[in-house]
Amino acid sequence: MEELGHTTLETTKPNYLNLLQEINKLSSLSTNLNAMNITEIETIFNNMTENIDRISDQMVLQKSSMFLITTLNIIVRISAIDGSDLFISRQPFQSMFEKLNDLIYCIDTKKDYSPVIASDIFDAILLNLAKDDFIEICFRRILSHETVTTKGNILSVGRCLLIDVRYLYLDSVETNGESSQEESSKFYYIMNQYLAHPTNFVHKAVIRSNGEFKNSYSSLMISFQEFINNYLTKANEHVSLRVLCVTIAILSLLWNLTDKIAIISIFIDTGYIQKIIQWIQTDIFASDISDIGNPIVNIVYNLTRDKTALKQLRGEKAFDILMERKQLIYNENDSQMIQSYGWALIALATSDEQSDENKKLILDTSVNLYELCKKSDQENDLRFEGCHLSEFLELLDRAFTNTYVIIHILEDKIDEKSTAIQYFIELFLSFYGALLDPEPDELEKRAVKYLLRILLQISSYPEYLKQLIDNNQFCIIIESLANRPKRDDAKRIWCNIQQVISTNEQKKERSSKIYISYDRTDEEFCKEFVNELRKRTTIPIWVDYENVDLSDDVWEYVSPNIISATVVITLVSTAYGESTNKFQELSYIISTNKSRDEKKGLIVVATEPNFNFNRSWMKDLLHDKTMVLYENNIGHMAWNVCEQIGVLKKPRIKCLNWLSKNVRKKTAHCDDFSARTLKLIPENDKVYSQKESSQVDGSTDILLTSKTHSSQSIVSELITQTGSVGGSTWV
Repeated sequence: MEELGHTTLETTKPNYLNLLQEINKLSSLSTNLNAMNITEIETIFNNMTENIDRISDQMVLQKSSMFLITTLNIIVRISAIDGSDLFISRQPFQSMFEKLNDLIYCIDTKKDYSPVIASDIFDAILLNLAKDDFIEICFRRILSHETVTTKGNILSVGRCLLIDVRYLYLDSVETNGESSQEESSKFYYIMNQYLAHPTNFVHKAVIRSNGEFKNSYSSLMISFQEFINNYLTKANEHVSLRVLCVTIAILSLLWNLTDKIAIISIFIDTGYIQKIIQWIQTDIFASDISDIGNPIVNIVYNLTRDKTALKQLRGEKAFDILMERKQLIYNENDSQMIQSYGWALIALATSDEQSDENKKLILDTSVNLYELCKKSDQENDLRFEGCHLSEFLELLDRAFTNTYVIIHILEDKIDEKSTAIQYFIELFLSFYGALLDPEPDELEKRAVKYLLRILLQISSYPEYLKQLIDNNQFCIIIESLANRPKRDDAKRIWCNIQQVISTNEQKKERSSKIYISYDRTDEEFCKEFVNELRKRTTIPIWVDYENVDLSDDVWEYVSPNIISATVVITLVSTAYGESTNKFQELSYIISTNKSRDEKKGLIVVATEPNFNFNRSWMKDLLHDKTMVLYENNIGHMAWNVCEQIGVLKKPRIKCLNWLSKNVRKKTAHCDDFSARTLKLIPENDKVYSQKESSQVDGSTDILLTSKTHSSQSIVSELITQTGSVGGSTWV
């Protein structure tokens, strides 16, 4: 290869076909830099810089955008294998690179810019990174030089902005005497700018199907994760500027990618849930929070919008770990990060029995969400600060699972009426048409969906339900929606309204029926419990998985069976308390419980050990109800339930009943245990025929058939059938 000279290069003005030929030559350079001499290469660079904007202007936007992105892909591949920075440090390369970037940044300002164009640009860059593991070549290049720039030398690192990421660059850098212009010739700067393009266009791009996205980009997402993990867990206090810069660019891209709920499963499958919680706990996160805190907190929030991801985050104790970083985040005084932090906490909270300090944070965030709703619904596109009204309503729906939040927001009253309830009613009346439109705006439809859920939560409080009933127009529309298919939330609201209206109606006679209320996560427990229950009672049992195809219309079948049930058995768990649907169902059960037996009409069964009411609404509704605690033996739990409501097929054996009360704490190993115990048993209770015996927990019938049995043999037989006297399965 010729040595670099200072020859003045003459440029020509090629037409479109000439430029394509030159780009084709560059394509061959991406695999072999020695194929052409430096003069010829720089001539091509200069020709592209001078002519590419003129030629692209003559093309339709979709074709010109792909022309620009294809060219940029080639340029980046050339720079990745230019280990000596021979080309990228030269002015012709830098001018061409900046020209391409400027033209691509301007695409989203065009009138005919469409989601199709955004998708083309987004996919072209990600496919280029994924092809031939090109991303790994790039990362090796970035990590190959260990000339370290310490944090003390960095005056300012550009922040990753959600709305406009084109400014993802070094605002001001002083590194070992190098100027910002010199830094722009470095490969990490090229990668920083290159990754900003998919970040900028992904918000408008139409993401391919979830399965196709996984097949194409799973390995790329893993490479991103490993690079970030290397930086956050292996870097020391002397953080390389190039690694930090590219890490910010990747996190910004992931921030916008996780905003696409349809593809969040790829991040679940590739282990991001566990990793991002680990990252928040690192020292590097704490030291570089001003640069990486905002994207990481927003990624956590985005992940909470997926049910599976939310469950995993809760399993990783994400709420507690984020709370440990509270002061650190607040010290940054970054309003956007603090706002996203509050949103994430609202989604992650599993209990409203929190400290006053935590409650204040969630209350302040919830009030802010309410205000953002009012601001966004005044905009023509229903967006405020980059977020759609539907997102604010979704978050507010989650916040309302905390009883103290809904009471706080609804307490602002004028003439004894809550201004917040009136606002939600009026907002619904202006938007409900999206549910009836055959071709609705999807975001408007989503907004109405969460607005209905908020109104449903409001209707679950008797003191707030009256204000909904007082609005005739609202009641008419809710009744109309309730009569349509797939309008489950409207049906629930209408049932709550009807329950109040029909309170003075004469109680109807009802036949015995047991209704089972449970959360879907406890379905296996429920099935086993119902099977055991049926062994012990002949009363019909209604449970949804046996009677309803899981759909949006479940409530249409559930509500009449709640009303007609003489007994409701509620299978409570942590998951039950976290479900707003269960809150509404339980509220409806309580409101219809007036015609049931006060003590036997509602039985609470814990489905997990050491169960505690994690939500105040659940505690308020159930604290005074009969509760059956969790045991390892579900059959025994079913037996206890039947005994509480008095519906056993056969009575318990008197001997066992007596023993359970009088000798539970005795040890079977006492020398005189058998003799002393048998002496205490009334004589009439010592002999039972086989017909009078009954099964306990599915075990073999206990037969006491002769008075001549020794006390040792009788008690030994009892222990054999029921388990250790001191054990947890003792009846």
